[in-house]
Amino acid sequence: MTSDTATYEYAFIGMGCANSLLLLELHRAGLLHKGQIVVYEPSLKEQNDRTFCFWLEPKVMQETGLDGLVTHSWSHVKCANEQIQQLEDKRYYYIRSETLYSRAKEILAQYEATWIPQQLERPRKNLARYVFDSRPPRFEKSTTQKAVLSQSFYGWIVHTEKPVFDPHVFTMMDFVFPQNGHTQFLYILPFDQQTALIEPTRFGSEIMTESQAEQYIVKYLRELQTPYEIKEKEQGCIPMASSAPLDENLPSNWYRTGAAGGQLKPSTGYSFVRSLTDAQQMADSLSLKREKLARRNRIGRFDYYDRLLLQILSRTPHRGKAIFERLFAKNHAVRVLDFLDEKTRPLEEFKLMSSLPIGWFVSAALRDLLWTLRSKAKQISPALLVVLLCLCVQSIGQISWVWPILLIGFFIVGLPHGALDHLHILPDITRQQLLKYVVWYLILGMSVLAFWFVSPILALFFFLIYSVWHFGQADLQIWRCNRAIWHPFLWGSYYLMFLLATHKNEVGILLTQMHVGFSLQWSHEALTFISKWPFWCIMGIIPLTILKSWRVAEAILILVLLSQVPLLESFATFFIFQHSVNGWKHLVTELPYDSKSLWLHALPFTLGSIVLFAGYFYFIEAKNWGIVFVFLSALSFPHVFFMNRFYKK
Repeated sequence: MTSDTATYEYAFIGMGCANSLLLLELHRAGLLHKGQIVVYEPSLKEQNDRTFCFWLEPKVMQETGLDGLVTHSWSHVKCANEQIQQLEDKRYYYIRSETLYSRAKEILAQYEATWIPQQLERPRKNLARYVFDSRPPRFEKSTTQKAVLSQSFYGWIVHTEKPVFDPHVFTMMDFVFPQNGHTQFLYILPFDQQTALIEPTRFGSEIMTESQAEQYIVKYLRELQTPYEIKEKEQGCIPMASSAPLDENLPSNWYRTGAAGGQLKPSTGYSFVRSLTDAQQMADSLSLKREKLARRNRIGRFDYYDRLLLQILSRTPHRGKAIFERLFAKNHAVRVLDFLDEKTRPLEEFKLMSSLPIGWFVSAALRDLLWTLRSKAKQISPALLVVLLCLCVQSIGQISWVWPILLIGFFIVGLPHGALDHLHILPDITRQQLLKYVVWYLILGMSVLAFWFVSPILALFFFLIYSVWHFGQADLQIWRCNRAIWHPFLWGSYYLMFLLATHKNEVGILLTQMHVGFSLQWSHEALTFISKWPFWCIMGIIPLTILKSWRVAEAILILVLLSQVPLLESFATFFIFQHSVNGWKHLVTELPYDSKSLWLHALPFTLGSIVLFAGYFYFIEAKNWGIVFVFLSALSFPHVFFMNRFYKK
């Protein structure tokens, strides 16, 4: 997309921490222009709705230009019951959100940005050349492997009558109160000898309530034996999720920022420095005029460490205290902060991990491995399993044994997946609309059937074109690698041509039964060459390189195996257990029904299709597989037409 087709150069959906940092970076890089910015944000961002705390080297802090926004910083840290430690070349910084928002609004005013005080209702690709979306994320459903917890906190900023705080030392984690089946601790930021933020924090599935937190704060202040005054209160809840944010299939010029962009560290809830690094990467890409913006690099092994920790905290939350106390007791705080910043090397990480209760992490790692193997097995295409079964029974001369499975699959998912178009076309369908829909379905199908009687060759060509498009569309939609309008045609063409070319003799018989008579003016050697699976494996490099999905490699393997199975069993396996299963998965994902409800909704139309075929088969003179495919072409065309509209939505 070019700036000529976009209303603005930059659009910011939400003006929280991540997008404010990005705006500051774009301004610092000289990439902003007057009248070319739009902001969708319902809040005026005039209050201190949160505070941002992070550790960073002072030199780096100055380079970012954020040092002027810092309210307080600390040079020493206290963790658990351990002694106070110096942060060496780092400092712990505190920025109030109102300060960051105020600076962002100054920049927006300087460039005469358009501020729209509302949420953006639906994504629009031409909203701006670059859209930065910081709306809160939705995470994948929690599983045994991928835990979703919360870091909830509630704090008071108090002013005491006596000087009881050390303004140079902040307390990161003090497990001073009972755990009560959670991982919970006290977090203390002293601003001077008499002022501090005292904040009970909980890692767990249950949110810490205001009354629970206040009991802990009051108990702590009572032990200080000093009168106090509450200056401010703050409350928040940060997701701690090892699962990825849900992929919302946004336009290619949309960039998710903040937590939805993967910038929230799952095990700690810290995101400020990660969002800042991400903003710098994107600003650098824009300065270099790169088409695709670079993002902060993710290091897989740290995602794995986070996942193991969250699994332990999810299954046995009371163990969090022992883990964090031992982590800080046996390692220098600066090394721990480097580890949390993902700046350590494997050897350093091994030393840190060896200081923890190793049995808990080994147990979590084994459970994670078993879950991974089980989930990977579930991801294997059912078409691969069925074709392996075909090869087994074929090896003993009993290929017919596979037909009961093919027939069951055909009636369970093959036909029903194409009998649900009424649900996505007319969600609140009336009887009159249903009748109109059925009439249109029959008209489209009968038109294709009539086409076969008028010109079988043209009808065949038409059948192949829309089949190729639909097969490719169904696969790429569920695999989430449909990046260009021609990709479905590329993949569908490759898949269908591989299937047909490697069964050329049987295809010839089938075409004769369909009354299609033509011959390819190629040499026998050329036809023999392109009918062999090695040729198509080499050709598979093209879709594999373009689509970049392991699913494509798996499908090529399936095609190689299908080339060794007779055409009818081969096509039935592909149609039912590859195409229909993928189409069904998409419908389950996009429609508000489970598989059982969808099957029941499809049942009347499934039975109607069977009745139509029975009538067609009874009245047609020739009884062969050719006329079955002619009928399927007529039955499938309306489905392809309506599903194409659904996929485009």
